[in-house]
Amino acid sequence: MPHILVVEDEEHLAIGIKYNLEAEGFDVTVAGDGQTALAAVTAAGERQPDDASRAATPVDLIVLDLMLPGMSGYDVCEAIRRQGSDVPVVMLTARTLVEDRIRGFDAGTDVYLQKPFDLDELMSIVRNLLARRSRAARPPAAAETAGPAKPPAVYRFGNAEVNFDTWEARSGDRPVRLTNLEMKLLRYLVEHEGTVTSRSDLLRRVWGMARVPATRTVDTFMLNLRKYFEADPSRPVHFLSVRGMGYRFVRDRAASAAEKPGGGEGGVRAAKQ
Repeated sequence: MPHILVVEDEEHLAIGIKYNLEAEGFDVTVAGDGQTALAAVTAAGERQPDDASRAATPVDLIVLDLMLPGMSGYDVCEAIRRQGSDVPVVMLTARTLVEDRIRGFDAGTDVYLQKPFDLDELMSIVRNLLARRSRAARPPAAAETAGPAKPPAVYRFGNAEVNFDTWEARSGDRPVRLTNLEMKLLRYLVEHEGTVTSRSDLLRRVWGMARVPATRTVDTFMLNLRKYFEADPSRPVHFLSVRGMGYRFVRDRAASAAEKPGGGEGGVRAAKQ
């Protein structure tokens, strides 16, 4: 049974989330502050095989409030990632600015869900993140090998170099630290180079969401990739927006510019015709 850690200092909200998660069949632990949450995650990572205590049960997913006493959700998420954990994190917050979402994703959160939120949406996100984690833990089936061509271990575009085996990236002489989801999104775009992919398809294929919520998550992640790898993020030549349709990755800067002088969003309109 998947074990979910709910980190929320508002008792009534924590109880409501816990009740609904347990109704879905999950094992739930509640922490009221960041230090308690980190202790629970650390204890799970250090548990012994014969330790059957609930506190030491591995954490499969974290529902994390942003505004916590003493230690913010950003700090908690960053501390978890520094431990090397890739446990999925759903961050809950009433903050609506894009800067807040970017900071959350930079800290390592997988999904940024604004309060007030619909419980059905939270349940859907939890189910799909856990399903994605389960699929990632399984060896690939033979039938899955007929998909898009796997990019080489070291992939280069523009001034960027990405190693998909070591999950290291550089832009020019500058190392780039990508989160797990940023690397997965980049890999998906590379594997589907030149193809226009909708936001909903990206949420399904990269985030593993069967039921796609209304969210700006994909746009925020694309802004991050442009910031990391484009010479001028306001005039992208690799990560192109296709108005009303989605996004398209172009490896060859010259091919992008050929679609319209100046490159960037010019290739967008050409792709729609």
